[in-house]
Order: sequence, then structure tokens, then C-alpha cells
Amino acid sequence: MNVARSLIALLGLGAAACQGRAATVAAETPHMRPAEQGASSAVYLTFRNPSSDTLVLHGVEIDVAGSVAIHQSMEMNGMASMTRQDSLVVLPQDSVVFRERGLHIMADDLHTALAVGDTVVIRLLIGAARVDTVRVAVRE
Repeated sequence: MNVARSLIALLGLGAAACQGRAATVAAETPHMRPAEQGASSAVYLTFRNPSSDTLVLHGVEIDVAGSVAIHQSMEMNGMASMTRQDSLVVLPQDSVVFRERGLHIMADDLHTALAVGDTVVIRLLIGAARVDTVRVAVRE
């Protein structure tokens, strides 16, 4: 199954709802670019909040990266820049798109090279103690 071309399932949404737990976010079309060891890559996806609660994404963990941050790219007066985002609020039934030249997850100082076809596991840190795991395909 090619996760880069298909939607990641709601990662247990149905099971969570049946057990009375919080619904897992949907991470649609997650992917990141290939990169050499020691370099940087970015993660792109659509983060959907299927719940009736506001979610706060306050971080991302990626084992193959020395550091990870949420960044917002912007251009002003012909100059491109990035601003680190400490947290991101996602309203109930809403979504946020992580994309090139916009909001994205930056993975720096990669411990290993990432090649097309590899899969990387990321952990989305939500609220005080919630962690949702997403498999991310490496593609061009």
C-alpha cells in the first residue's frame, strides 16, 4: 500500500469512538522529501480534527531528526523567511494544511538519509498528554 497516494485512515477513529476515547486526528496525504544524512527535510500533510473538541498541536517528534519544529514560511517585500510556531490550534471539524511555502514541519539534522520509498514515523503531540502516530512516505 502506498501511503503517499492514499489517505491515512483515521488511525483508530472508530475504535476510539466506541471505547469513549478521544478521536484520533486524520493525517491525509502525509509525505516528506528525500534528503541526505545531516540535511533537512519537511513534512507536508493535511491535519484534520474530526472531534468536537479544539485540539492544540504543540509539537512533533521524528526519531530520524536531530530537531523538529513547526514553521510558517512567508514572503514579504521579495524576502522569504520562516517563523517557528510553538503551537497550532485546530478547531473542531476543521483542518490545517501543511504545504510547501506555507505551514510545514521541519526536520533538521537527519540521522540517516531519506530515499524515495522510505517510510518515517512521526508523532503529533496534542494537548497535555496525547500522542498520535502517523506513517509518512518519502517521495519527490
